[in-house]
Amino acid sequence: MDLSDLKNYGDFGFRRDYKHDPNDIMSIYNARKMVIINVDYLPLHHQIKTKRIHDGLTQEALGKILRLQPSTISLIETGQRLIPKNRYKELERYLYESWYVDGELLNHFPSEDDLDDDDGAEEMMNIEDQRAYWKEIFDKEPDMWGTVL
Repeated sequence: MDLSDLKNYGDFGFRRDYKHDPNDIMSIYNARKMVIINVDYLPLHHQIKTKRIHDGLTQEALGKILRLQPSTISLIETGQRLIPKNRYKELERYLYESWYVDGELLNHFPSEDDLDDDDGAEEMMNIEDQRAYWKEIFDKEPDMWGTVL
């Protein structure tokens, strides 16, 4: 809820029995009710639409991301058409690995397919090497003296 919502709707979405505590910075935050929704329990076509709207994307913009026509996006979101199998990868990347804010890609989390394992993966240190590594670091830091390894 932003300030324009507060101006338009007043105390809608706040607990009625709420008493503001000026000494508690979290007081106003704790007064708000939380919207209860678990997107994971929605059908996939509703998940797509919910994420698209949350991300501030139009059907045309999502169509460009998924390389589909906006009319196809509309049919998928209403459950009238199944997702084409050749677009599964793009849709999974959009749903589970991409973070959009107001229609702009903010972050893309790498998938397993994006990671290169061929570039000489580093070996993991065994437990004794890890202890020696952290002991060396802690010995140099007075704040960490006496830390149990």
